Amino acid sequence: MTDKTELKSAKVPQSRLARLSGMGSLAGRIAGNVLLESGKQLAKGKKPQLSRVLLTEANARQVADKLAKMRGAAMKVGQLLSMDAGNLMPQELAVILERLRAEAMTMPANQLFDVLERNWGEDWQDRFSRFSFDPIAAASIGQVHKALTSDGRQMAVKIQYPGIKESIDSDINNVVSLLRLSGLLPASLEIEPLLDEARIQLRREADYLREGEQIRIYQRFVDGHSLREHLCLPEFHDDLSTTEILCMSFMPGEPLEQAMMRRRGDVDHVMTLLMDLFFAELAEFHCVQTDPNLANYMYDPDTKQIGLLDFGAVRHFSPEFVANYLNAMTAAALEDRVALRDALQQLGFFQKDITAANVEVVLDIFSMATEPLRHEGEYDFGGANLAQRIRDLGMSISSDPDAWHTPPPDILFLHRKMGGLYLIATRLQARLDVKSIFERYVK
Repeated sequence: MTDKTELKSAKVPQSRLARLSGMGSLAGRIAGNVLLESGKQLAKGKKPQLSRVLLTEANARQVADKLAKMRGAAMKVGQLLSMDAGNLMPQELAVILERLRAEAMTMPANQLFDVLERNWGEDWQDRFSRFSFDPIAAASIGQVHKALTSDGRQMAVKIQYPGIKESIDSDINNVVSLLRLSGLLPASLEIEPLLDEARIQLRREADYLREGEQIRIYQRFVDGHSLREHLCLPEFHDDLSTTEILCMSFMPGEPLEQAMMRRRGDVDHVMTLLMDLFFAELAEFHCVQTDPNLANYMYDPDTKQIGLLDFGAVRHFSPEFVANYLNAMTAAALEDRVALRDALQQLGFFQKDITAANVEVVLDIFSMATEPLRHEGEYDFGGANLAQRIRDLGMSISSDPDAWHTPPPDILFLHRKMGGLYLIATRLQARLDVKSIFERYVK
């Protein structure tokens, strides 16, 4: 979600034809840019190289802008790719998709009213003493409004963009085709298992009643944990919620990133809590919120509590998976490569015909990703350049289609959470003792 001052409005294309047409027009503009860039190269006496004329700033900007305007699965699949496969993508595409995680547009008033009347009826305003028509936040699937009910409840009302559920399959297919056609997505990168899971995940996220129930489930986990006094969750109001409208209690505080820029002294405290929560989610809850977007957290400076906002991407893991993954993390932390290989094999990391050399690279990548778990004392995320080092190592096998096998969906979404936390810690320049936190959950 984005800060209110950054929000722009644009009509959400609803029909399949309108959304396909949007993709087609984008492909045409990219083709025009290719011709223009090729002409420039020829004028300089240079032979145009396909990668250079495709991967231009103009193409990157137009892809990001189009996906942001389309919203829904078109935008979400870009976000998923950026988190889950970013280590194996060209830098140019990584930049585009990184931008998508921060960009969103609101729907115009006429579309907003249509959604409200379809779900609540024409007399829906009778239920509220106050309803702000200016969204306070927007994301890929919906936007959030502040409201006060007639019985005095302060609410955050998340309203889904029209046509989102119906366009999931076609959007995903169209986006991937566009990215491959434009040269922005390497043909050798195997992402079909990720896309299949993205379809399932997006259908879950588009069901707001399911998200409301996930809030209640997650709250029960938190209530039984020592972290409960440091966390704040919204209350789900099912009497006003539908599959397209999610009503929650309004959370106090301010966006996490904004708060941390003003209160640098709280950064390490906040990141320690978030990392502690992650290990609690995995090791004890077996239930992980897998979308660690900065906009999904609030911070109350008075109580020093972290507010958790978005539960559409909550994922539940089996005890067997958790045990195997913790075994892998422990082996990596102890630098036991034999045990690490066995644990990753159990998790489905390797194809049967993968070469020994590529196995070693995968082990290296996992070991590097768990570097903070081995570091004695406070790990300096701001100075470690960890994400870039992981990406550089990942690119060493991405060009070989037989070398890399997309791990099972559970791993991809768990890595999305862990990688996202690393990115937040890096962005905030946090220092925290990850090793001590981890050891509390594996003893």
